[in-house]
Parts: sequence; structure tokens; C-alpha cells
Amino acid sequence: MKRLIPLACVALTACAAGPRRDQEVLKRVHDGMTRAEVQEAVGPSYGRAAYANGTTSWTYKYKDANISKLLHVTFGADGRVARIETEWDPDVYSKKR
Repeated sequence: MKRLIPLACVALTACAAGPRRDQEVLKRVHDGMTRAEVQEAVGPSYGRAAYANGTTSWTYKYKDANISKLLHVTFGADGRVARIETEWDPDVYSKKR
């Protein structure tokens, strides 16, 4: 049983990280797309958030020239892509204390 616990932790961590994508796949996302179109083009997101004004955001992890980045897709209250932003993945590049 003690041997299974570390293995289970590794498996859960791998699942939580979500699928990795490259920059070419993420170029398929553009303003005006519906949630269904984004999910079909890119797949399930790494993280999701909802806001009081009816907007939502989905976050995807990807690699750009071997640099780990995040893509944030913000949907307006109408359910269509309103904004797309990228940033370096803070889980990889931030100092941990």
C-alpha cells in the first residue's frame, strides 16, 4: 500500500497539469469564436474562471520556442472570445520560497 501512494501522487500531478500544446495549435483561437469552437480547436483548458459581469476565462499551457507559457482566453457575456492574452508560466519561472 505504501508503494501505491507515491505512484498515485505522481499520476494526479500529471493529470492536473493538463495537456501541453505548442504555439501552432493555439494560433487557431481568435476573437469572436464560441466556447464550443475554442474547445474543438484546442481541447480542454488547464484552468477556468467565472466573473460577476458574466465573462469567463479559460487558461491553456503551451510551449513557444521551448518556453512554457499560458494562454488566457476571455469570453464575453455573449459566450464569444473577447480577448486573448499570453504570459510566461509563473509555475515554471517564478521564484518559490
